[in-house]
Amino acid sequence: MSLDRLLFPRPETPRVSVERIPVDATCPSCGGTDIARYPVANYQGPRMVVKCQDCFTHLSVTRPEPADNWPAWRSPTRDWAPSRLG
Repeated sequence: MSLDRLLFPRPETPRVSVERIPVDATCPSCGGTDIARYPVANYQGPRMVVKCQDCFTHLSVTRPEPADNWPAWRSPTRDWAPSRLG
């Protein structure tokens, strides 16, 4: 894990936003082609979603990969095996 995942400066802009990466797909609900992949935080924890930007239908929800740099901070013990009790 690189140090930049543990330490990060205060944002330099008044609004924090994420890049929405265009995806070559068609929405099954509305037929729209404005589809994007981007990070979200929801009740399941950090996730990467692919969503229609016209009707907001979820095309996929996956756990982030290390290359996604999401969440901005990741516990250094995230990939450790759980301890056995007893």
